[in-house]
Amino acid sequence: MTKTLLEHLLKLYPTAKRTTLRRMIQSGRVRINRTKARTLTQPIGEKDVIEINDQRRQHAPRLPSLPIRIVHEDDDILVIDKPAGLLTSTVPREKRPTVLAMVREYLAEKEPRAQVGLIHRLDRDASGLLVFSKNHDAYLSLKRQFFQHDVDRIYLAVVHGAANPLSGMIDSRLIERADGSVHSTDDPRRGERAVTFYETISKNKRLSLLRVKLRTGKKHQIRAHLFERGVPIVNDPVYFKDKKDGSERLMLASCELILTHPRTGKQMTFKIDPPKQFPLV
Repeated sequence: MTKTLLEHLLKLYPTAKRTTLRRMIQSGRVRINRTKARTLTQPIGEKDVIEINDQRRQHAPRLPSLPIRIVHEDDDILVIDKPAGLLTSTVPREKRPTVLAMVREYLAEKEPRAQVGLIHRLDRDASGLLVFSKNHDAYLSLKRQFFQHDVDRIYLAVVHGAANPLSGMIDSRLIERADGSVHSTDDPRRGERAVTFYETISKNKRLSLLRVKLRTGKKHQIRAHLFERGVPIVNDPVYFKDKKDGSERLMLASCELILTHPRTGKQMTFKIDPPKQFPLV
């Protein structure tokens, strides 16, 4: 009895998508009578010998160099948890490791036809959730969502002192200095508008834990806004160079990301636990 290669593969991988099976064929992992398979619709008979090189089981691809955890992955998007101290991206000749370079290397091995799209960034010293697109349509959708402020980005920040008021909104225009730091200006003709919402989760005599939600996403926005509000983030090497707190990293992490999936149109929420180094959690 003759059947198609697709029918055979679906029996072996009942939960696999057709795009995944098609990529197995395109990468040469499926052979019929020792010859590389051509298409999913290729007919096979009872006497045909089907061989599958299951690379995913033998060599599960991992993000290289640094321990980047994959939070979610599908055919359109990749969400990862970036560690503190790692650049998101930089100029082409930069020799330091970056998340973007690692993601490209990871997908080049796993999905050679994937088109990696950088959607947004995290400061090198911050940690947390980053989303990348894997094709052009997903890139356009995610970029549009970020531009229109339809994505919720929620951070946790450990700060010196207590915010006054304990919850509120910070709305200013931010401009960048020559040294790369940013600050607010009262000049309506300069800078770009930046809006930050915050609320105090817990506090003690020295520190507070804030939940911060971005309306906009400008460079150093949270760090500059909280510093100007009188509650600098703990161990911030740019805005508050106090090394007496004993911490080893900037106490800022992106812990929740809410967006619309570019293909299904469904709202997706990604959450990670606060870093272990964070007090007051």
